[in-house]
Amino acid sequence: MLQHLAALLTAFVELLEAEGKRLELTLRKTLVAGALLAVVAAVVGAGLIAASGFLLWAFYLALTAHLSSALSALIVGLAAWLLLGGVLWLIVRRTKTS
Repeated sequence: MLQHLAALLTAFVELLEAEGKRLELTLRKTLVAGALLAVVAAVVGAGLIAASGFLLWAFYLALTAHLSSALSALIVGLAAWLLLGGVLWLIVRRTKTS
């Protein structure tokens, strides 16, 4: 009887060890995938910010050909704020839970 209990306990401990190793492997893969996703998101985000900056700069340069630089800067700044406000409004609207 005691031998069967010892064998059962040994099998249980070995099962726990195997499941622990499997959990460690899965967790490691998940963490690596998450880290890679964070790096890709950072690079894409930086690219979008840079592209937006270049587009606003081009808009400013196009306006300075027809208007004063101060008025061009005002128009570009207002356009940037309106664009940002619209994007934030869409984000809040889509994430709001009813």
